[in-house]
Amino acid sequence: MYKVVALILGFMVVTGGTSFAQDEPAEVPLNFAVGIPDANLPTIDGNDADWAWVDKSFEITIDDMNALTGGADDADDLFVDLLMGWNQSQNRVYAMVHVHDDELIVDVNPSCTWKDDTVEMHFDPDNGGGGTHTAGGVDLQPAWQICLSFSEQFSRVQMYSGGLSAFDGADAFDFWWTHSGDFIEIAQINDDQEYYYEFSGTLFDPLAIGSGPDGSTPWILAPEQIIGWSISVDDADPGTNVNGEDGSVNNNYWQAMYSVSEMFMNQGGIADVYLTPVEVGATAVEANSWGQLKKLVNEDL
Repeated sequence: MYKVVALILGFMVVTGGTSFAQDEPAEVPLNFAVGIPDANLPTIDGNDADWAWVDKSFEITIDDMNALTGGADDADDLFVDLLMGWNQSQNRVYAMVHVHDDELIVDVNPSCTWKDDTVEMHFDPDNGGGGTHTAGGVDLQPAWQICLSFSEQFSRVQMYSGGLSAFDGADAFDFWWTHSGDFIEIAQINDDQEYYYEFSGTLFDPLAIGSGPDGSTPWILAPEQIIGWSISVDDADPGTNVNGEDGSVNNNYWQAMYSVSEMFMNQGGIADVYLTPVEVGATAVEANSWGQLKKLVNEDL
């Protein structure tokens, strides 16, 4: 999948509103969400067959991603390929994530989902540069994340925003209303060592933890908009973890995290995603095409 690096250009004026380039870090990756026509809306069932129409240039593989910690031995140990998309009439983002993993480890560290085999998604819809730990103790969260797993003991979809211990009555893993199918839809398939996570969701900015959907502001998606959206894959394996410890000592088998972002997203660094207009045969923008990049951000360099 082709990706470019978005430079900090100040204000980016985009169709459907004003979006801002992220302030931190100075450079963030720019990825592409395919515009999904109404006729091609995927059924959220964990089957990737209804994504077959998407041009391969939109595909992001582990070779395009960044190892934020640890690493994979080879494609037999871990391989990832994923697609990001969006649809205007539904006002939802969509994703299809396929993970090949030779060892599935879940439910060994339920207090830290990311220490299991997990898919994480981070959202900063207005692209203001915030992270999931930047607004602790308040109801209105500018950035938030979900964790998807094959847990048999706990919710397979966990919503999360850091620093909520100071927010009266809030559980950092329990945005109760976001679990409703009205806002989030997820389906997963476990096929031996092949794992499929299919997702669609309505974005909010800000998202209200305690006051629910009535206190949240839906984010309106539009063609050529740039939003903050990262997808990461956590890999847990038996043996030595990323800290050089025996994972069985404290149930921490975390060995790698691969992300479309270039840094951890707690305080910022959530990748930019360009919402490609719906167009038959559309392809992702090539990384070395500065002319297309200038057209993309609607700025003169």
